[in-house]
Order: sequence, then structure tokens, then C-alpha cells
Amino acid sequence: MFSRTRHVIPWLLTGFSVAIMCGLGYWQLDRMVQKQQRLASIAQKQSNGTLSLEEALSHDDPRDITVSFSGAIDANHVLLLDNQIHNQRVGFDVIVPVNTNVGWLLVNFGWVPAPDLTRTLPDISFTSQTRELIGVLSVPGNNPLVKETNMALSQSPALVQHIEFPALSNALERKLLPFILHLTTPDPAFIREHQAVVMSPEKHLGYAVQWFGLAIAAAAIGGFAISKKGRSYE
Repeated sequence: MFSRTRHVIPWLLTGFSVAIMCGLGYWQLDRMVQKQQRLASIAQKQSNGTLSLEEALSHDDPRDITVSFSGAIDANHVLLLDNQIHNQRVGFDVIVPVNTNVGWLLVNFGWVPAPDLTRTLPDISFTSQTRELIGVLSVPGNNPLVKETNMALSQSPALVQHIEFPALSNALERKLLPFILHLTTPDPAFIREHQAVVMSPEKHLGYAVQWFGLAIAAAAIGGFAISKKGRSYE
């Protein structure tokens, strides 16, 4: 009985490892297909040109649509989205509520570097005025590492860890549309390089090939080692 268990356990461990690696490979292939579909959707939406905000929001999925509209900036509630990286530098995305003809919309004015490494906030200010804005609509992703965010918005600018629309709506005492507009027009005060798809489908395919290669190697090495060890006991 002991001898049989001694031979079975290594095979189970090897099979389990190979199954995990294959699973990760198939997951990367699935992510590749998702990214291909997303890029195709972006290309189709961008081919429609610039729409009004009202027209964009009438779509089933307004993400990635370029819009142009006028809105009144709320200069009293500037938000700094924390831990945003650009060219290996830490900084903030500057986000401001804007009152539009269809409701309040969060507008990402772009990235600014952190003044230093001591958590000093940059000096960002706006004037409360109506502006013509052009940008791309998006939905912020969920960060599983962030469980809660600062919602003490009594000062401006105010630091937030992630965008949570219900909490921000309560803190700002206004209903926010569930989208963020990333401005695309140049502005020397900000860096604007919004990427809807950060990792290309080709990278996911490369990772999938790596995982499948590791699975084949693990199966070959594990099988050879177990077989060789088994022959040494004969």
C-alpha cells in the first residue's frame, strides 16, 4: 500500500501542475479573444466620428465613443486619483465633475506627476466656467487591492484611491453618470495618453504559448523523473 501511494502522489502532483498551467494558457487565449473583440469594437465606434454626449449615451455600450459637448466645471471639487504611473513615475489623474445637459459627468483632465515622494499633493485649480470638451468615454475598472477609498471631499484637491460612483455621488451630493470622459485635446498642463486596451492580443498569445510550453516541459520532466525513480526501486 505504501509503495503504491509513493508512486501515485508524484503523478498526481505532476498532473495537477500541468492542469494549472494549461488552465492559465487557455485563460490567456480567452483574454486574447476578448481584446480582439474590444479593439474591433473601438475601431467601429471611432469610425463613426465625434458624437454629442446625448447621442453617445443612447448606445447600448457608450464606451470608447468620442464625444464633444459643453459643460460647467465644478472647480470646488477637484479629485486626484492616486497611484497613477506614467513612464515609471508616480502621479495622479486629475478628475473634475462637469455639469452637462444630461447630468453630472466625471472628466479626466489628464495625468500630473507627484511633486515629491512625501505624499504632497500637486497644486491644481480650475475656474468655474463652461468649457467645450472633447474626449473618449470609458468605465473605470475595479481594483481588487483597494477595499475602501477616502471620501472626505471637504478640501480641493481631494485624494481618492479609486472611482466608486455610488460613494462619490453621496460625497458630492449629486447623481453622477456611470462613465468617465478622458480628454483628448492637447494641454501643456497635463499628459493625456488614454489607452482603452493596455495589453495587446499578441501579448496574451505570447503568454499563452509560454504557459503551454511550461506545461509540456513539466509533463516531460516530471514523467521522466518519476519513471527513472520508479526503475531505481525495482
